[in-house]
Amino acid sequence: MRSRLVLLLLDVLCLAGVLWCAWLIAGLLRGEAPLATGVAVPVAAALVLPGFIAGIVTNRRALRGRRPQSWFIREVWAPPVELPRWALAAAGVAVLAFWVAGISAFAGISENPRPGDQAQDRQVRHEQRFALGVLGGVGVGGTATAAATLIRDRRSRSPY
Repeated sequence: MRSRLVLLLLDVLCLAGVLWCAWLIAGLLRGEAPLATGVAVPVAAALVLPGFIAGIVTNRRALRGRRPQSWFIREVWAPPVELPRWALAAAGVAVLAFWVAGISAFAGISENPRPGDQAQDRQVRHEQRFALGVLGGVGVGGTATAAATLIRDRRSRSPY
């Protein structure tokens, strides 16, 4: 019971991190930097990474049936198939959106911006958007895998 509550809390924090990244990327796309990179990216990482790690760790499954060829493989990671199809589709669209935001920012990063120029501010915004795009995509994956684990646990404990 307690572990499910912790996983639920980490899943909610991961979702908050996804929304945080989306809000900041929306501001960056409008041409303004709502927060400095030194604040925005560490806060996003602190919100997203624990839920992602928990989703990956808890979404392991024991191998059944035929024995594996390697003696040390006892569990495998499984995709979040317990989620409804609409949730999987929404997660896929969200990951794609974060990926496009990150890659389009990566394309605009210059090797050596001129100091004191507007190009340097634009460079910082591109770097921040790239980092937030990566963290947002990771957060969507963490939210989906943790939610799938919670659904699987709920179904396995249900008397029906």
